[in-house]
Amino acid sequence: MATPNDYRAIARKTDRPMWIWAGCALTSVLLAFGMAIFVAISVLNKDDKPEATLPEIWPSKSGDPLRPVAMPTGEMVAALTGETGAQVLCQAIPEQRWEEILGGRTLREVSTACHAVTAELDVSAQMIPALPEDTSRGVPTKTSVAGKTAVVATDKDGTSLSVELVEVAPHSGASPVLNVSVRARVIGHPETANKATALAEALIAGAMPPGPKLPKIGEDGEIPMQAVEPGPIKDKPLPVISWLLCGELGRALGTPADTAKPTFFAGCELNGVTADYSALSSTVKPTTAIAGLPAQVTDKSVVVQLTADPAGETLKFKGTGDLSALAEKMMPPLLGR
Repeated sequence: MATPNDYRAIARKTDRPMWIWAGCALTSVLLAFGMAIFVAISVLNKDDKPEATLPEIWPSKSGDPLRPVAMPTGEMVAALTGETGAQVLCQAIPEQRWEEILGGRTLREVSTACHAVTAELDVSAQMIPALPEDTSRGVPTKTSVAGKTAVVATDKDGTSLSVELVEVAPHSGASPVLNVSVRARVIGHPETANKATALAEALIAGAMPPGPKLPKIGEDGEIPMQAVEPGPIKDKPLPVISWLLCGELGRALGTPADTAKPTFFAGCELNGVTADYSALSSTVKPTTAIAGLPAQVTDKSVVVQLTADPAGETLKFKGTGDLSALAEKMMPPLLGR
């Protein structure tokens, strides 16, 4: 950079006034000073911006790890319990496909939904009862994904996309809508709309291979009876649980199950006796054990606790006769023993 002495020398050799060269010198100094400030601010901003990293602890405190789960076919993904549905969505596509879509290493866990994170994105996928009319991203607009009706809302922080996989009557007990939420974890607002769409398309293909349709659901939740092979109820779609309960009720009562009355809500009635499965229930207060599991027995019912959580999965038996003996007969095959 030229110094004031340089400009004085130049002024002697030219006929231009000294103040012009003094102005040039001042301009050069100011430009250099401004550039220095710009560089310093840029460096400080770069240092202040948090580095995008994955969580150090995983699964999170509110999450559970992935576990082996049977994958549904056809429309049955719309008839799974919440935890099973979340496990299915997390595993409907391989880990590598998750990372291809989201653009980096991806961690997955299950809570009320399938939850996934990358260094830059926070993602959830779950089945819900209906297309939302409003979202945290604002009022959604209609669109189409994989040839299905969908609604989407996007703002600077993320995208909420919901796709109707199966057309069923409202309040039927089914969860026919896939909701995918993608939001940024870092400053800089990475793209989310295209990622949400690509993930939804992949999950639909993975969770809905060719298979059965949902059974027709009546006004009171009744569904047609269907004979199925005996087996455990764990992770089965709700109508399949109903048919399994009907089959075991028939065998335990010594009565043909073709007159049983299954419902969509994982329940069955036969000859005045009902068996109902619940993914979440009122807390069981054990009074005995049935099939080696804690059970609460009263004059009117028997409730068997299926997991370690007293407020978790249960099977409830109601009706006439010796319900404890009935439950002892039915439980082993329903548990896969």
